[in-house]
Amino acid sequence: MSKKLIAIDLDGTLFYPKKRIRLVSKQNIRFLHDAIGNGHEVVFVTSRNREFVEKVLKEIDLDIDFICRNGSVIVHQHEVIHDAVMNHEDIEKVLAFVQTRHQRYMTSIDTQSRSNLVYTSQYVWYLSFLYKFYYLLQGRYREDYEQNNQTFLKEIKSATDIQRMLLYFGLGKRAKQLALKEADVLKVQFPQLEIAWISGLIEIAALGTNKGNALKKLVLAKQWPEKDVMVIGDSGNDVSMFHAFSDSFCMHHAHPEVKKHARRIIDRVYHLRDFLPR
Repeated sequence: MSKKLIAIDLDGTLFYPKKRIRLVSKQNIRFLHDAIGNGHEVVFVTSRNREFVEKVLKEIDLDIDFICRNGSVIVHQHEVIHDAVMNHEDIEKVLAFVQTRHQRYMTSIDTQSRSNLVYTSQYVWYLSFLYKFYYLLQGRYREDYEQNNQTFLKEIKSATDIQRMLLYFGLGKRAKQLALKEADVLKVQFPQLEIAWISGLIEIAALGTNKGNALKKLVLAKQWPEKDVMVIGDSGNDVSMFHAFSDSFCMHHAHPEVKKHARRIIDRVYHLRDFLPR
């Protein structure tokens, strides 16, 4: 039978359940090495930045291709073969639109040289504090974090390397529902941008920049048949992968709005072993 290319999301998927010391569970690490040892391919598809992914690969002793920033960047054989950026004028328009709808909001951008550059409205000190606390709790999963309104505004007026923008609505159930509703509004208002709902936040990127499209590009570069691709994720930004490849798996703890797009539901990444050709 055909060998498989297994595309795996990190947060909420490969990292589930979280292991504060070793990042990835022993069962998942063993599965990855066994799959590769049996002739299958593994790639990571994540919202994380390149530096973080490379740290994970070093920790679990793998040398594989990956997609980061939710499709903005594709790394194939250690070379960046795709790097999508946004028009900064579109980012300014999004921010202006958000300001007409919300007094309290928090947003961030990622560029080719910065991660999580955060802007907070004057009415949202508590949300800023909440996310600072949240980032501290991430431990070894934490990426760089910079909160500076002046630097943020300067970047969105002139930067030519903005890869994505995030709008934060909070961590609770109500925040998730509000983010889902606002994502639909933004899709109508800004059809020239890629809008994705991810739990309590919204991700904005260049049109066509998503995990599904990026994975198709990487699969083509690797000359791998699309029919032999398996994808697994847990969040709204993984839905594009579920639509792009029919052999799709979603984690059991995912939101119902995400699970309904996948072909199968599983509890752990290493359970994919049961679906691989023997």
